[in-house]
Amino acid sequence: MTHRVLIVDDQREVSRLLRSALETIEQGLDVTEAPSGEEAMLEASRSKIDLLIADYRLPGITGLELMKKIRARHPQAGVIIITGVTDPRARDEITKAGANAFFIKPVPMSEFLSAVESTLGMARTIVEAPSQAVVEEKRKTLADLLVELRQSLEARAVLMLDDRGQVLAEAGDLPDPANRIALIASLMGLHSASQKVSSLIGRAEHHLHLFDSDGLDAVFLPVGASQDVLVLGNGLADLVRLPATLAKLDSSRREALGLLQKAEEMEPAPEEPAAPAGIPAFMEAPTIPAEFDDLFRKVTAPHEDANAFWDSVTENGTSFSQPDKLTYEQAAQLGLAPKDSEK
Repeated sequence: MTHRVLIVDDQREVSRLLRSALETIEQGLDVTEAPSGEEAMLEASRSKIDLLIADYRLPGITGLELMKKIRARHPQAGVIIITGVTDPRARDEITKAGANAFFIKPVPMSEFLSAVESTLGMARTIVEAPSQAVVEEKRKTLADLLVELRQSLEARAVLMLDDRGQVLAEAGDLPDPANRIALIASLMGLHSASQKVSSLIGRAEHHLHLFDSDGLDAVFLPVGASQDVLVLGNGLADLVRLPATLAKLDSSRREALGLLQKAEEMEPAPEEPAAPAGIPAFMEAPTIPAEFDDLFRKVTAPHEDANAFWDSVTENGTSFSQPDKLTYEQAAQLGLAPKDSEK
């Protein structure tokens, strides 16, 4: 069964990030994006919507107004609201409006995907997040490491991200907080492209990206296969300082790997997803034998229109080389020709 999901956000980077995350769910999802509530209503008028994922603040109608309009047309639709607003009154408004879930940007992807599966009633494939104590312990130790790295490099900010764009730890502040979401989304695209290129050339864990600018320089490098570190600061791309900078980064990368591995050992082993209750074995995912494929194609193949056939005969003449078909004259003699075509 395919579920149709509509993402509505005027920030293209956010829509792409959410769509990429949804594509990791290996179940039937048909995902469409719209930059405004008005365009979302147009999409909703064309086909059924099973899940609406909308920003709280949209140009034109708001996310909550859109939710009401979508549910008026599709009462069964689930709704997930995302927002950058931290005002408790906004949270209360979203809850009272009847949204199935809401998330504060940047969206924690594991929880987001779990909410999607829960709202759509899908089999759970997302491993539950570790306990809060484990998360806090991991964040604390990683934060300490990033603080030390920031001090040693005299950097403006250091962030560690996972491959879904979640910030695991950070030290310092980004120069422009308003661009935080767009920056993280762009980095996730860079992460995916880097992993692909590096695997093709056989150096999957030995690449980095260096950005030299008139303002802050940036270094982006992997920490294993699923995490990355971003460092922003003055003079990081300076060729004289670069060897020392890379040595410190490599040392911190190795230490971070150790901390991440230790934290993973503390996390409980994921449980196997339970089979849906109440479904007999003989009803589960029947396999259609290959020999029925030809029969199915023959049954569903479009049949030739009779009138079109006779029109072709009268236009092209009655000379046939196919012995199993009648000429027009033969059919007329037998009384088989269409009455409106008889001459």
